[in-house]
Parts: sequence; structure tokens; C-alpha cells
Amino acid sequence: MNPINLQVIESILKTVGTELPVRNEASGRPVSREEMHQRFDELNGWAEQEIQAALMPLYPDIRWSQAELDPGAQGEPESESPYWVLDPIDGAVNLIQGFPFWSISLCLVKGGQAVFGVIYDAVRGELFHAERGGGAYLNGVRIAPSGKKHLNDIVLLTSPPGDSALERDNAARTTRSLDLFLPQIAAGRMLGSVALQLTYIACGRADGYIEFGSGIYDWLAGALLIREAGGVVMDEEGKPFDWGTESIVAAGTTELAERIVEAWRRGKQS
Repeated sequence: MNPINLQVIESILKTVGTELPVRNEASGRPVSREEMHQRFDELNGWAEQEIQAALMPLYPDIRWSQAELDPGAQGEPESESPYWVLDPIDGAVNLIQGFPFWSISLCLVKGGQAVFGVIYDAVRGELFHAERGGGAYLNGVRIAPSGKKHLNDIVLLTSPPGDSALERDNAARTTRSLDLFLPQIAAGRMLGSVALQLTYIACGRADGYIEFGSGIYDWLAGALLIREAGGVVMDEEGKPFDWGTESIVAAGTTELAERIVEAWRRGKQS
């Protein structure tokens, strides 16, 4: 396998990230759910093709995941051999509606582990990347999470399911978590792109993150960034974040992650 060239990947993602809003605006604002879904299919398909076409000649021995839009197929690694997990538009509703918080996420999985991840915020021109054992970086500068340990000091982020009508249980868990945590924390936010929110934990812009679902591919690159930055990632029960998980709790410190888990456990029992 050829060494991963971050500069080449950055150039590819910047090119695609610059073109995506241009293509979106050229088609006008969707006026129905059906039009929004169609716009997503068009933009996501175009971005996926562009990124894959640019990377395949450089890394011909790395295949591409076919399960990015199929959470049910993400319970275990697809292969021990290296493969790319690509989310061409994470936070697509934000892009389509003209909101700023969306990203492109790319992760390399090898031997069942995330070994390289890059998340690009085209609006702010910020490229986050991490390599297993090599630290986490924002535009080439090493990052670290906040050191907060207590719930009443933190900014907590979360996200609803991508389709709350299809994931009603996870949608209910999200609203219950908001009801539980908002009185206990400094502030809570839902910003959009899941991957980008996780980078904000990695660099200390926010302090904690909690989400429920079965699509681990939404979390892989961001979880790698958080761990390499010195933060902590687990599930809602305090178990290690790994294949088959149906939730994620991320924080800058072990103490804070454990307090989030314990508060959620107490809230479920009440």
C-alpha cells in the first residue's frame, strides 16, 4: 500500500468542497422533502465519484466501503484488508439549506481499526486529520481537547438521527438526553455534521458529545481524531467504543466522559 499523502488528499477535498455549494446554489433551494432527497442524491453521488476517481489511481490496492449509507452493515469490519470509508457530505441538509456546518469525512480502516482520518470543513477552510499513533491536527497544528471534568462547566453537543421517522427510538433517546442534560450543563448545541462536531471535541471548542444510532461509520474518523488528540470515546454504558456499538460518548477527559455516562444512567432509571 502506498503511503498516505495528506497534501494530495487535502487538495482533492478542497476542490470538491469548493464546487459543492456552487452546484447546490445553481439548482435553487428545494421546496419539498422529495426535492431535498433528490438534491442529496445528486450532490452526494457527484462528490463521491470525484473523490474516488482522484484517489483510486493513487491507492489501487485500497478498496471502498459499500456500507456508508447502510448502518445495518456496519456491525463489524468489512475486511481485514485496508478500505476507505467516505462520507462525501456529512451534514448534507446544512449544505442544501445554505447553513455553514457541513463537512467531507474520509477514514482508512485497516485490520479492523481506523488508522487514518481526515475531516474537511470547506466553509471555514479547516482540515482536521489524524493518523493512528501520530496525534491529531488542524491545518497542520497539533490539537488537544479541553480539560473540563464537571458537567456544569461544559458545552455538550449532540445530533438527532439522520431520519427520525425511521429511527424513532433513537430520536426519543436524543430528546430525552436533551431534557436530562440541559439543566446540568453550561450550554447544549446541535450543529449539523456529526464528524465536524467530533472534531470540535478533539480541539476543545466543545467539551462533550453524545449520540445514539447504529451507524459507526459516521463516527470513525472523528473518534480517531479525539483519541489521537488525547480525548476519550466510549458508548453510553461506559464500554469501549468499538464495532457493534449503538451510541457514542466523547469527551476531552475520562472524568467527564464517565460523568456523562453516569448522568445518563441515572436519568434512564428515574
